[in-house]
Amino acid sequence: MRALVSRSPIGFFAFLEKGDLLYYKLFGKDPNKVLEALCELPEDFVSAIKGYDVIENEKASRIMRRHLREYAISLGFAKNDKEFNEFLSAFGIALSRKRMKGSIARDRLLIQASCALEDVIKIINLLLERLHEWYSLHYPELKLSQKEMLDRIIKYGRRENYPDFKESTGTALTDSDEKIITEYANTINNVIEQRKGLENYVKATAKEVMPNFASLTDPLLAVKILSAAGSLEKLARMPASTIQLIGAEKALFRHLKKQGKSPKFGLLFMDSHIQNAADDKKGKAARLLASKLMLAARIDFYSARDDSEKLKKELEDDIKAMN
Repeated sequence: MRALVSRSPIGFFAFLEKGDLLYYKLFGKDPNKVLEALCELPEDFVSAIKGYDVIENEKASRIMRRHLREYAISLGFAKNDKEFNEFLSAFGIALSRKRMKGSIARDRLLIQASCALEDVIKIINLLLERLHEWYSLHYPELKLSQKEMLDRIIKYGRRENYPDFKESTGTALTDSDEKIITEYANTINNVIEQRKGLENYVKATAKEVMPNFASLTDPLLAVKILSAAGSLEKLARMPASTIQLIGAEKALFRHLKKQGKSPKFGLLFMDSHIQNAADDKKGKAARLLASKLMLAARIDFYSARDDSEKLKKELEDDIKAMN
């Protein structure tokens, strides 16, 4: 014989096939403890219905929903309807809080880290541009890239300290001028180090949170796509065509208004598979990659198993076959 088991806010209940109550175990009235107790069937409950095949199904849940209030009062869980209503209200609040906490997953932290990385990159570019303009007033003959100039300023300071310095038409620096410029340069260098730390964190966390997705493309690009989608859950629900065009929304809207061509890719354009493809094959490469990324996102979210090596090999084979 089967015992149909149902979990409810007031306790565990077991019913016979015809709906008759077989056995029950009531909870206390603390909503938080009830939420903890609901996670697993207690051993004493299972032992009490030994000899029956224990099954949790929708039929048991329907029976419980139909008789919940009746059982709560008749079995002594609550004295009356008012007391039971107060418990249900408190239980609903506790359940909502638990679900809200659970909804903030690691993918949301990863998205914020990616956004922080993009902010830091913008800040570094602005700071380097300012330093270049500033120092060029002192040493306009120094024709170096912004990063090379930063390294020289940190190492030498004013132009007179350069081993190969001869003369310059720029403005001379006082000791206080040199000090503030070198301090500014060191600040930029510290921000650059922070950027490296953020990049390493984003790459490592991407491989942890979405190992299959991040294995098919650069982890930083994978997180950019995740950020554009909003969450791993939303990404897992997207069809391949949507993943392919993430980041190309403006071009797509222009096309829908008949003001431009249909875009072939969005952020995926930065992927090496597409960059290395011939011009007439980039669209097909994007479709192949988007198809695999869709599958990878669903595996990451729904099953959390690591099929990265298998997916990578399949993608490489598809790309080779395309050429």
